[in-house]
Amino acid sequence: MYQRPKPPSLWTEFWTLTRIVYGILFWPLLALLAVLLAVFGVFILFTIHPAFALLAILAVAAVIGVLAWWETRRAPPPGV
Repeated sequence: MYQRPKPPSLWTEFWTLTRIVYGILFWPLLALLAVLLAVFGVFILFTIHPAFALLAILAVAAVIGVLAWWETRRAPPPGV
């Protein structure tokens, strides 16, 4: 005789939804944390000496420039 499969328990649904939400929010939260750490690092370096802060700002600008260059070199998605 055919038996219906048991529905998942509430805990299984809870952990599945939690994993989905954290999977969606992980990269934006990581980017926000990286920006906050960069700003904090520039502030700390500025308290040591202004030249160190300028070097940190130049490093951040270089990373942004490399990412922009990499994005322009990527192949466009199909159909674009």
